[in-house]
Amino acid sequence: MKNTRLYILCLCLMSTLMHGQSTKDYNDFQTWYGASIKLDLPKRWSVSGQYRMRLADDASNYKGSYVYGQLDKRLSNTFEITSSYRLAMVDKGTYHRYALGIEAQKEIGRFRASIRPMIQYQKQYFVGDDEQSDTDAFLRTRFTGKYKLTRRLDVYAYTEPFVELDNSLAFDRFRNSAGLKYEVNKSFKVNLYYLWVPDYSHKQLRTNNIAGLDLEFTLKPWKKKKRIISVDE
Repeated sequence: MKNTRLYILCLCLMSTLMHGQSTKDYNDFQTWYGASIKLDLPKRWSVSGQYRMRLADDASNYKGSYVYGQLDKRLSNTFEITSSYRLAMVDKGTYHRYALGIEAQKEIGRFRASIRPMIQYQKQYFVGDDEQSDTDAFLRTRFTGKYKLTRRLDVYAYTEPFVELDNSLAFDRFRNSAGLKYEVNKSFKVNLYYLWVPDYSHKQLRTNNIAGLDLEFTLKPWKKKKRIISVDE
């Protein structure tokens, strides 16, 4: 019985090693750098924009530039509608991505949990043939947990499966992240994060390990300042 268990264990280890070797060439380490600005508008509206650059191939080659635009409307303390557009200018071509979703959140003390289902539509124009293009649609649902360690420092983690909306309804990839967000002041935060992204859209599994840094600015130009009444008045 012990020999049988040992034999099964050896087979499992061998299969794991063989799988790791077969997918070794499809693993990549990347670094992402971004900066964003958000404007809080009246009546719970907000608009934001972001620029991001990515380095791929073990963070040695410039992958491309990504420009984001987003419009949000908070319906209540629990629900928020979000819509976004992304332009990606990368080595393989140009990508236009549109997304619409709704987020629900719940706070319990220092902990906040949220879920955000989103429909994403993407159109790709490939380099070398202006007439060649491709379209994809996905359902991506993000589950997030965030905990406030201190008044200025938050730690968070999320997982987000991408399901391709075609006849197969297959998992395209998973986006898993953990990070720290530090509030320098009320208008500026630094977001340091790690992403682990297994990609099942190819014949063999491709995995991206990503280290990222975002600088986040928030402005409230329409916020009314409270008038301080002088004692002499």
